[in-house]
Amino acid sequence: MTEGWNRTRRQWLAVCGGTTTGLAGIAGCLSSDDDSGTDTGDGADGAEETDNGDNELDETDEADSSESTETATSSWPMDRFTADNQMVADDRSGPDGPLEERWTVEVEDVTLSAPVVDHGQVYVSDETPTLHAVDLASGEIEWTFEAELPPRAPSNPQWDPTTPAVTDDAVYFLTDKLYAIDLDDGEELWSIELGSLYAGDIRIFEGIVYVNNDGELYAIDSDAEDIIWEDEASGTEDIAIGEDGTLFVIRRTNNDFEVIAFDVFEDERLWTYSPPGNSPAGFELMVRDGTVYTHEETSVVAIDPGTGDAETVAEYEQTEETYPVNGPAPTVANGTIYSGGAYNYPSVFATGVETGDEPSEWESKNIEGGPNGLQPFVSDDTLYIWRDLGYTHLHALDPETGAEQWTTYTLDHIETSLHGSMVEGYAILEDSVVLTINSNTGQVIVTLDPQ
Repeated sequence: MTEGWNRTRRQWLAVCGGTTTGLAGIAGCLSSDDDSGTDTGDGADGAEETDNGDNELDETDEADSSESTETATSSWPMDRFTADNQMVADDRSGPDGPLEERWTVEVEDVTLSAPVVDHGQVYVSDETPTLHAVDLASGEIEWTFEAELPPRAPSNPQWDPTTPAVTDDAVYFLTDKLYAIDLDDGEELWSIELGSLYAGDIRIFEGIVYVNNDGELYAIDSDAEDIIWEDEASGTEDIAIGEDGTLFVIRRTNNDFEVIAFDVFEDERLWTYSPPGNSPAGFELMVRDGTVYTHEETSVVAIDPGTGDAETVAEYEQTEETYPVNGPAPTVANGTIYSGGAYNYPSVFATGVETGDEPSEWESKNIEGGPNGLQPFVSDDTLYIWRDLGYTHLHALDPETGAEQWTTYTLDHIETSLHGSMVEGYAILEDSVVLTINSNTGQVIVTLDPQ
């Protein structure tokens, strides 16, 4: 029971067979009000106001500023939001809940990745392997890109798909190749052969695409369309990118883990951190304010990115056979560490970064129980957590006190009947939430709006 969280979500689900992928738009809460109020990031209204003589420059600047803000708050460009996995956004509040369905798209007989969002579209991959682009406002399928499985791959792959990543120029899709796909029509722009058959990670920082492909590590220059660095770290579970482009990797080593820092520009392995003894936790990591954070069995560890020296900055009491924290990385915001709790523990812990203690304003007695298997997200005024079996309950909390602002049980707002469900990943936008759910009876991409 001590290794209760694992990247391989299939062990939670009864896998559906077959390789044929079907998509169907499911009736949701689609209305003219929803559509007109949905930000598509096109800036059309502002553009129409530019041709007004002497005021043209000022109004153009205002339109550009408005478009930039709208685009930023309606964007979730990669898994866990940013290349450093911070899961913090000061530029958005998030929707006012409770939430209800805007639309649902069902994808048959596959396993879905987490969603990413930009340019008014939602991008999700599956293991067949196919990349889907869905209109954020309407739920209409814009296009799909179907890559070929390599000859040595099984006809029904049993690995989880890699979450894509999107920039202003392309959406990146990982199989045994890294594909750059055109945003408008889903056509291949270019691709690079990598060779692995299994799942991985994509992070993008300053024009470099960092890839974990089943422990094979790459840095790829997106302008040159070429690999500039590669190395290997078998058992890699997660990657994060530091502010100077350092690649941080966390990997399993039997009943333990290691964090490794790579300088991809100097082709140098900078340091390796391994906890004393055995620690079967530590499956994700996050970089914030010049520090690398991860969980051990009962604690949060902060690692110096320059030296690899580590210190414990938060301790949680173990009161059950399971560890209190397990798997997802912590989130740090406003001087507080937020850690998702395991089964029979609070769904989220709060600890002061400087004090190592629970903040005096935090009301832990009001926090509902775990498990919480997804890294928390903090907007400018809200802490979002996903709890209960399958992480299907979304809670919006006050980040200072933990007081509940609202909650939504997602399965109550999806017309598709799902059993044995698990939220694979999510995106918190300014006025909506996008999520993917895998279950024994179906797989769906969902957008929820305020009621």
